[in-house]
Amino acid sequence: MDENLDTLEARIPFAPQLPTAQQIAAGLAILALMGPAALGGIPVLPVTIQDERRRQQDEIQQTSESSVGVYHSSDEAAVALAVSQKRLAKVSNEVNQTHTHDVSEQDIVHAADRVFANEVRPELSARFLSALSHVATDTADLCMLRDDEAHDSQGVPPL
Repeated sequence: MDENLDTLEARIPFAPQLPTAQQIAAGLAILALMGPAALGGIPVLPVTIQDERRRQQDEIQQTSESSVGVYHSSDEAAVALAVSQKRLAKVSNEVNQTHTHDVSEQDIVHAADRVFANEVRPELSARFLSALSHVATDTADLCMLRDDEAHDSQGVPPL
């Protein structure tokens, strides 16, 4: 092998090659996708009808699953919890077929037992489960907000 690179370059003629159509298309695609991203935006890609329907279903599911964290203060969450508890008490009375104003935890447990044993109408069962779900999420909200406010008052950032 010849160690002298000058003579090697002299033997290989330099000839520029034009890019192929595939390389040009790839370059334009990269520029089209990266241009908006470089400016802080998201590139808009063509979407099929099925993709759009799937995206809408995902948004609906995310909206229905994200009821925790709706309130901004513990006072708002406490009011919402009180309303949810009243609604649960009212539905529990309907499930138990009673008309008392003072509903205890035992009444709610008895109503839940009847609902889970399929002893009530499906629409009443759905209302009871919805009310119970609202009480649970509002209780979680209230606990989280009170915890955050306690940390804020002590100057400690929340976990």
